[in-house]
Amino acid sequence: MRKRKILLSVLLVFLGLAGLPEVSGAQTYTVTDASTMTIYGSANVTDWEAKVNTIRGEISLRNADQADFSEADASWLESVSISMTVEDIDSDSRRMNNNMHGYLKKDEYPEITYRLVEVRELAQSDNPGVVLTVRGIIAAAGVEQEIVHDVEIVRSESGGLVVSGSQDLKMTEFGIDPPTAVFGSIRSRDEMTITFELHLEQD
Repeated sequence: MRKRKILLSVLLVFLGLAGLPEVSGAQTYTVTDASTMTIYGSANVTDWEAKVNTIRGEISLRNADQADFSEADASWLESVSISMTVEDIDSDSRRMNNNMHGYLKKDEYPEITYRLVEVRELAQSDNPGVVLTVRGIIAAAGVEQEIVHDVEIVRSESGGLVVSGSQDLKMTEFGIDPPTAVFGSIRSRDEMTITFELHLEQD
């Protein structure tokens, strides 16, 4: 009799759990070819820019089924992993490309990478979407640099994500001396700005 009661209790527990709603796990979104990233810099005689033509990566979100992210919080962004191919950074100048790829040590470190460390703050955006203050690590030319920056995430018309933002960096933060040319008369400034708009679709 006791065994029957135990079996009945186990069965009732199992049936009760089966009736509970399934807890949604993280959803992964992959970077598409529609993504853009541009590096802006300047020298004492002119400004320059270079486009990053090959971008790969993934973003994982918890409970990302809400179109407007109205209930998102700081734990909502689970992981970010992005890589950029150094060889495919193009300034429309062969000489500058060769110099840039050389300074970035293309042969030793063919990829520039970014990974998320933590989300520090989340706020609602006007678009609608969310603005996140995050801490991440960029690795370039064999050097890792920690940065804190803002990104905006909105839902695309296709149901994917658009992640955008900009970040100021310095060449010397990655052990790169700002290049010079023509016996030092042309000097690149240390500061540069990276802007990006990543388009992602769910796997």
